[in-house]
Amino acid sequence: MLLVTGASGFVGRNVVQSLLEKGHKVRALCMNRKEAEKVPKKAEIAIGDITKPQTLISPLRNVDTVIHLAGLVSYTMPREELFRINAIGTRNLLDHCKSAKKFIFASSVSVYGEIKGEADEGYPLTPKTPYGESKRMAEKYIIDSGIPYTILRIAPIYGKGSPNWMKNLSLMERGFPIPRTRKLTHVTHISSAVQAFVKAVEKGSGVYNIAEKDPVPFVTFAEILMRALGKNPRKLPSFMVGIMARTAGMKNYLDVLTINRHYVIRKAERELGYEPVGNFEEEVKQMVYWYKKLRTMTVLR
Repeated sequence: MLLVTGASGFVGRNVVQSLLEKGHKVRALCMNRKEAEKVPKKAEIAIGDITKPQTLISPLRNVDTVIHLAGLVSYTMPREELFRINAIGTRNLLDHCKSAKKFIFASSVSVYGEIKGEADEGYPLTPKTPYGESKRMAEKYIIDSGIPYTILRIAPIYGKGSPNWMKNLSLMERGFPIPRTRKLTHVTHISSAVQAFVKAVEKGSGVYNIAEKDPVPFVTFAEILMRALGKNPRKLPSFMVGIMARTAGMKNYLDVLTINRHYVIRKAERELGYEPVGNFEEEVKQMVYWYKKLRTMTVLR
């Protein structure tokens, strides 16, 4: 039996669906019945909360593989809350699945911080945000647990249905300028991320970077998004955009968005058989189309 935490989330729903299609028996951990309604119907539902250890005993019964996706992604929430959910929540889960044969964890490239050159899995871990710090601590708990593990350090996920991109696309649609920078950005399409989790059930151990094949200049990435939104990209010097972001209370958010990113995925390709999928520009267009449709439906309600 496979247990998937965070099964009602964007990534979780897609992972559960893919596992079911491949014939796996899946138990989906959800915080309540309302969240469980979002999970593919063929999954077994279990109610539990990773921050409440006593609720994890029953969901983990007869589970041999755990895919741990539940967590809080935020660059504004208090550090204590991020650690309570992302780090302590992971430790709670580990404490109740000592007999598991494999623990697969959704970590983040945020554990690296800003990249100079390119980062393989041995690159120093110097996170620049409390979110990255909480993921680094969760990784330590997993490595020290004695349970066989696979840690996937995933680059920012994009694609149709991604709630995290609603804010980015909304800002761009309102004409927020693009900073002129030579930095790179490196992302992961949802289908690539899902593929990595599914492959990790059968293959691999240790730590893997998960991203698209190559990074792209941040300016190019932003221009593609802007044009897909039907907007003319407006570029300004980075310091000017930084001042605008600070005035709007968005400086930390901008810093994370524009941090230099370049992740090496050769280990995942070699050991997991991971192969990024999808055409970048086409997938961006599909994501923007979804965003516009959802925004229109929201306005009409």
